[in-house]
Amino acid sequence: MGAFAERVTRRFRIDRSELAFIKRLEETPVAVKRGQTIVQDGDPADRAFVLLAGWVMSSSRFPDGSQQVRRLHFPGDLLAMPSVPLRHHAEWLEALSDAVIAPFSKLLLAELFTMPRLAGIMYMFAQAERVTIGDRLASLGHDSARGRIAFLLVDILHRLRSADASVATSFFLHLTREQVAHAVGITPVHASRMWSGLIADGLIRCEGRTVTIVNEQALAHVGHYADHDSDLDFRWLRAVEAATVAAAGDRARS
Repeated sequence: MGAFAERVTRRFRIDRSELAFIKRLEETPVAVKRGQTIVQDGDPADRAFVLLAGWVMSSSRFPDGSQQVRRLHFPGDLLAMPSVPLRHHAEWLEALSDAVIAPFSKLLLAELFTMPRLAGIMYMFAQAERVTIGDRLASLGHDSARGRIAFLLVDILHRLRSADASVATSFFLHLTREQVAHAVGITPVHASRMWSGLIADGLIRCEGRTVTIVNEQALAHVGHYADHDSDLDFRWLRAVEAATVAAAGDRARS
């Protein structure tokens, strides 16, 4: 079972046809190297991807060669989904580590709407991601540099856990200090200073590139991080299922 299928089945009961559809999304794995560009802004948006292993970054690139991190992606994430309604990709995707992706034609997603429950599940994931992106933007606009880094680290930990039950409090950070600085909108020197402060305060521990969150609750408080992943409203999904059954009954009687 691939990373996205694992992410779905850890939270939801799905039937064989729904699982078979997800497996079709994951059936053509392709290895990519660290630093490899997966798509560029302006490329034809004919495909999306499942990230099966490794880390990927989406970003905007500017004429002066600089970039702005949009989002970090971890195993179980769907890549390039914001560009599905478009003719061309709206962002760059670059592998932050050696990774495995599974490209699939975006036309395949049309079949999703014959499975309302699975469509509802993917809608829930998309909206939860949208909320987290909003939280990150709020952190960038409101929090101190220390708070922004705290938010980033807790967000990474929670999102890695969402697809891998073995993740406890540690992870290998595939970001350089410069990339951390870009992700939170500060200079590398300032990022290094704030990072050292979190270590000195006993909130995190670092051994090489392995980061351990020592006091998750306190770090989340510093970063004003809210755990929306545990707040999914399953009643709403049951309402989708009930509406689907009712609609099928209406069609049968007509």
